[in-house]
Amino acid sequence: MGCGLRHANLSLVLAGLAAIVVPYGSAQVPTASAVATPAEEATFDGVAWSTLSYSAHKFFLGAKTTIRAERLPSAAVADALRRPPNGTPVALPTVDVEAVSVTTDLPFGRDEAVRILFDPTTGAAIGGEKTMLGRSAYHKLLRYTEGGLFTWRASPASDREAELAPDRWSHRKSYLVEPAVKPPAGTPVADSYALLYLVSAARLDRQGSSMRLVMLADDRYVEMVFVAGGLTYSQSSFEETWPGGSHRRQGDVLVRRVKAVARALDSTQGGEDVELGFLGMRGTLTILLEVGTGLPVSLSGRVEHIGDLTVRLNRAALLRPPAPGHVL
Repeated sequence: MGCGLRHANLSLVLAGLAAIVVPYGSAQVPTASAVATPAEEATFDGVAWSTLSYSAHKFFLGAKTTIRAERLPSAAVADALRRPPNGTPVALPTVDVEAVSVTTDLPFGRDEAVRILFDPTTGAAIGGEKTMLGRSAYHKLLRYTEGGLFTWRASPASDREAELAPDRWSHRKSYLVEPAVKPPAGTPVADSYALLYLVSAARLDRQGSSMRLVMLADDRYVEMVFVAGGLTYSQSSFEETWPGGSHRRQGDVLVRRVKAVARALDSTQGGEDVELGFLGMRGTLTILLEVGTGLPVSLSGRVEHIGDLTVRLNRAALLRPPAPGHVL
């Protein structure tokens, strides 16, 4: 995620596993004429799911994540967003915001809850909050600014205080991170917890599609370029449910391989192993999107000290039944 939400060790690397969405449509393989536009001009089609579940396993450890998304009126969240004392906050959209909530059960008795608000039209992150319970507990309120991110952080001052609710933790600080090297003015800056939401909403399962995103990872702006590659089959097993029905997808799923390569905006080196601030992954991501729906069935990348890590879809709760021909 953005600054202050970086995964720092194995238990955090397995956190999140999140923010993957289903923009639903025809199950037919699209033609080469369907090409996504760059992120600054992209049209994000929204999603047609209510809940998604993913899991990852490494070195006999594992984590499971549940993610929920909902569209909210901007007026409903305006009062909950603090105004930072430094920096100009990113403006709320005039109509709606997208809220992505992620809850994760981590190894070693840690639990994480994240909620991010962003503009569903441009992908620009607005703010949110993150709570980590267990060892090294903390709570953060986030507000994106024009050129940075302001964070209010609270943590327990003692073991006894750690048993209290986060709003009663007394160790507090606040800070603005504003990297010296910034993207051009007006560039939407996304949050990494919304990364795969935007990949799916931009329908990168279509042949010839591509997208460029800029995110704030730790204390650097990072540009990610996504390019849709060839078709393949993915051996998958996940449950799909919808009002009045359900089935299990078992076996080969036709997917398009999407490659994402990251570059820090302040870097002078080509091919630098950039920390993405997303699941602890670095440099390059590979995403398998189901052709015709844009459903990400897996995400793979490399994690420092861990090696290759793959996040797999376990369950998708859809808002409406699949299109005819989708159920195989």
